[in-house]
Amino acid sequence: MKTVAAFITLMVCVLSASAQKDSVIVNDGWRKDTIREKKQVVDTIDKDTEMIIWDNNVREGQVHTVSIPSPFGFYPINPRPRSNKFRGHWNGFYFGFVNFGKTNYSKYGGDKFMELDWASSFTMQFNFMKFSFGLNPRQSFGIFTGMGLDYSRLCLDGDITVRRAKGEMLHAVPLSEWGITDVKRSTFKTLYLTIPLMLEKQFPATKRRRAYVSTGIIGGIRLHSKTKVVYTSDKGHKRKMKESGSYGMVPFKADYTLRVGYRGVCIWGNYSLTEMFNKNRAPELRPFAVGFGFTI
Repeated sequence: MKTVAAFITLMVCVLSASAQKDSVIVNDGWRKDTIREKKQVVDTIDKDTEMIIWDNNVREGQVHTVSIPSPFGFYPINPRPRSNKFRGHWNGFYFGFVNFGKTNYSKYGGDKFMELDWASSFTMQFNFMKFSFGLNPRQSFGIFTGMGLDYSRLCLDGDITVRRAKGEMLHAVPLSEWGITDVKRSTFKTLYLTIPLMLEKQFPATKRRRAYVSTGIIGGIRLHSKTKVVYTSDKGHKRKMKESGSYGMVPFKADYTLRVGYRGVCIWGNYSLTEMFNKNRAPELRPFAVGFGFTI
């Protein structure tokens, strides 16, 4: 009996000593159950904190979890935080009105035949590709480039069109010489592939949406140009006359641009740093445009 009593007393002492150690049982779903001792005696995990068990590691923190079914049960997935990389504002649609800011018709004796009807002369830009690079740790200042298309319709202020034969200067042709009297509009259209190189500074307007100012150079490669005349025939039918050509235009252009925006809306302005036509083939013209845009 004394031996049994001694054995019981010894077991009670061993169990009491082992109870002083706080432990947690971890079941990872793939390996056998293991027992790991906690370094702290006092439990520091409050009721608003969740424990995520993954690859035999216990992590704690304030998390938002989504449970997904699997063959081994439901497991919480912690969504990735929102990326804080710099994103320049380029992709989207832009619309503006066009006119000529600097002109020189000295070769034509002052005949300003390329005067525009500003209310009907516009440009549309479709920007579809962008590459952004942040230049500061806060990702609020950076540089970006990309690609886009720039389509312009210049409405001539007069019942004329323009032509240029090989070896000649660009000149105006009165439409009355072709028997066209009821002219709806006479336009000169261009299409460019554009590539920008711009700097942008963003301001913390709200937590996730920012106001911004961007400026830089937009280069352009001429893809197409043509004239188009819309008129009414003697029989009252609507007619169109189109003619494509280079018209002595330079193959490349460079525009200085300034844009100010907030969220998905901006106002912008462009001014051409290059002449629209070759100096020895046409009048010296530098177009500019102002308008608004919607970015995505």
